[in-house]
Amino acid sequence: MIHPYSHYPARTARRWPDRVALVEGTRRRTYRELDERASRLARALIRQGLLPGDRVSVVQENRIEYVEMVIAIARAGGAIVPLLGALTEREHAFMVQNADVRFVVALGVETIVRARAATKESNAVVMALGAGEGALDLAALAVGESCEAPNIDRHPDSLAQILYTSGTTGHPKGITHSYASVSAAMGAWATTFGVGPEDRILGQLALSHFGGRGMDACWVAGATLVIQPSADPKAMLEAIAEQKITMILVIPTLLRMLLDHPDADAADLSSLRAVVYAAAPTAPALVRASLERLGPVLYTGFGQTEAYGLNTFMGPSEHVAALEAGGDRLVSVGRECAAFAQVRICAEDGSEAAVDEIGEICVCAPWTTPGFWKNSELDHARLRDGWLRTGDLGRKDAEGYVYLADRKEDKIITGGFNVYPAEVEGTLAEHPAVAECAVFAVPDKKWGEAVRAAVTLRSGHAADSEELIAFCKAHLARFKVPKAIDILDELPKSPVGKILRRVLREPFWKDQKSGVHGAE
Repeated sequence: MIHPYSHYPARTARRWPDRVALVEGTRRRTYRELDERASRLARALIRQGLLPGDRVSVVQENRIEYVEMVIAIARAGGAIVPLLGALTEREHAFMVQNADVRFVVALGVETIVRARAATKESNAVVMALGAGEGALDLAALAVGESCEAPNIDRHPDSLAQILYTSGTTGHPKGITHSYASVSAAMGAWATTFGVGPEDRILGQLALSHFGGRGMDACWVAGATLVIQPSADPKAMLEAIAEQKITMILVIPTLLRMLLDHPDADAADLSSLRAVVYAAAPTAPALVRASLERLGPVLYTGFGQTEAYGLNTFMGPSEHVAALEAGGDRLVSVGRECAAFAQVRICAEDGSEAAVDEIGEICVCAPWTTPGFWKNSELDHARLRDGWLRTGDLGRKDAEGYVYLADRKEDKIITGGFNVYPAEVEGTLAEHPAVAECAVFAVPDKKWGEAVRAAVTLRSGHAADSEELIAFCKAHLARFKVPKAIDILDELPKSPVGKILRRVLREPFWKDQKSGVHGAE
């Protein structure tokens, strides 16, 4: 099997060589140009000693060169280990050392320092797409190479990439994907959303992570990826209007920022046919506001780095029906994906949970991870009989719709009752003044653990903690109501924008001997 990150761009280059593949500001690349450039870089990597299966890291930046390098590494038979640009040098160094990386590539001279810092605990060689001190100039080495793709055919189970988590649950872990699992995920994204050659997908999220699903879909279908360096709401609104963007991928926080931006009401968003929101639970108020402003273009589903195909799916018509019917269907992540994926909710003993009973979400699909890099303990705990235990809690209703509850480690036990932060957060998010919120456990002498919340307020709105607690009391059982609510300027987030409850929780637990507190 050819690495799918090599095969699909090459196939599209044969079909539509002159179609624009990439847009970044005033720069363009056709599929022919992208394919030829990637082949030259791949041959230069091989000439420098890269062997099939060797790991190669790229210091991630959202730019044309990142796309070229990802294809080139795959085409040379390498396994990609992206270094998310928002991570620290220490985290990069851990990833490079842990993955036994052979080469670290800087996309420009200006990031050579970061690439060199990433190699301080390893023997990895630094390369750059340009001449700079302490790095081989890969771009210069590629100039004289053939533009024909090298023929590297490997087993479908071969290592395609290692993706490191951003640390929402502590120390990063390496999640592997094979040629087969990557190919399955690429196909699922492109076909489920009906991506075609006329689509223009906005690439404002990190292309090494969630934003990469849009990049993948373009390669499969011959669509155009419009790259932005970061997720800036004003720039996104302008790009949607000017570039006639048809599809965007967003996390809920970014969707809220987009709708709240002063330019949002006047912006021309009529070209959008698909707004895919995922990666975190979404408040019903935000879904309603999005439907009212954008119309029937919303899609959502459940995935994670370990299973980044579409495990569940809910499309525009289901969103509209849920809005009209009322109830909690609006915050579902949809039903089991029509093809290939199986999703079930499991009780602690591994049996299937009853309807509406909260349990662990388990997935069996061709795009799940084959295993965790150098971590047999996680393999044993999370991968059983072909099923991935996701670590996410949820429930399934009588019609098969799945609802996220929380990460298992975030569940709060107060006075013997289970409280799931996502439910409380969903209630707080209904308050018109609340922009973002996070709910977490703190030690409590009487109840063992108590519910506490932190929120940020929307621009132009005001509220105090007493008002917010009273709002919760009107909508939640008493044991679920936060005992205290902190109003902050911002909430801590991971490099990919997920709110970090553990950072909020840690100061309250620093003098505790464990992360679980019993009544005193």
